Amino acid sequence: NTSHTSILRQLGSRATMAPKKVKAATQAQEAEGSPAAPIAKATRRRKAPEPEADGTEAVGAVATSAKKPRAPRKKKVAEEVEPAAASTEAAKQGEKDEAASSPDSAKPAPKKKAAARKPKVPQWPVYTEAMRPAPLEGPTTKLLCWNVAGLRGAMKKEPEFLAKLIAREAPDIICLQEIKISVKHIEEVQAQLKLPPGWHANWNCSEDKAGYSGVATLSRVSPLSVSKGVDMPEHDGEGRILVTTFPTFTLVNCYSPNSGEGLKRMDYRVKEGGFDASLGALIKRLQKTKPVVLTGDLNCAHHEIDLYHPKTNLRSAGFTQEERDSFSANFIEGCGLVDTFRAQYPETRAYTYFSYRGGARPKGVGWRIDYFLTDASLHPRVHDAWILADYMGSDHVPLGVTLKGALDSA
Repeated sequence: NTSHTSILRQLGSRATMAPKKVKAATQAQEAEGSPAAPIAKATRRRKAPEPEADGTEAVGAVATSAKKPRAPRKKKVAEEVEPAAASTEAAKQGEKDEAASSPDSAKPAPKKKAAARKPKVPQWPVYTEAMRPAPLEGPTTKLLCWNVAGLRGAMKKEPEFLAKLIAREAPDIICLQEIKISVKHIEEVQAQLKLPPGWHANWNCSEDKAGYSGVATLSRVSPLSVSKGVDMPEHDGEGRILVTTFPTFTLVNCYSPNSGEGLKRMDYRVKEGGFDASLGALIKRLQKTKPVVLTGDLNCAHHEIDLYHPKTNLRSAGFTQEERDSFSANFIEGCGLVDTFRAQYPETRAYTYFSYRGGARPKGVGWRIDYFLTDASLHPRVHDAWILADYMGSDHVPLGVTLKGALDSA
């Protein structure tokens, strides 16, 4: 019984051994004549051999363990004593990793995918009325220009819109474009305008198409003469030009045709013998007798500074190279006219037209396509050129010019 008990205890001890040591212990037992028994794979926790009844350890355990005495638990103690040091090392490594990924690290941060760039807006200063020079003390002539985008529609929105403008600016002459009225409505509309007593009104309405285009010139004094168009039937049916003569200059009120969607009418404007060339020829004829002032909606932003997004509008009506070249050739170079606003503010951003789409006006996204161009000989009389950016009533805003000297002076 003692030997069987001893063998069972030895087998329990072997179950905790590594496979090689189990095999060695089995071979040692067989050599000593002990009965061999199958050894099962250990599935329980290691259990230390129990001592024999006489107080001695099992022989098999001594013979088969062949284990070296355990080393002192310095390593374990070290591990237990130094967890803070290990945590410190981990923290240092974390700091290194964080530093490597920070913007200040020597290693460049991974490049992000570049977002689509929006067109850059040139950083020209924006015009405000605070830039206007102080009024002159002596006599002056003040001219206003405004594309009203439908005169009757403007009066429907604000019946006193023109009377308020006259009260605010005290002009001598007002030139209106795109009035969109027929000849038969002139008397009715003129009564509704409520012009100050003694004012005079001259009209050129479209005959080719009712309720289309048209210009009007309103003045404090009666002009010396009035004429319509450029004396060319192909251009005069739409009522786009009205010429009034005053003692010291001739005023040309013009509403130039828009090149339209797909630039369908651009050739009509810029080709040889087109609208621009015909207008330029008219101005040259008028210059033989008096200096000329050309005003109106000329439907062309002459330079990049004259619109908010020049780069994305290179093939848009009003900013094509063909239209800009025509503007230069027929008015600036061809007739020697001076852009009064740009001469006074060569690097200032200001617009006279704002689309109704996309909240363009509150955002300040517009075009400068309305002008006062004066003969070079008349330009020294220009005291001020301005834009009334805050005045409502149309998708265009009023603009003006002040000349030294009275309108009715000879």
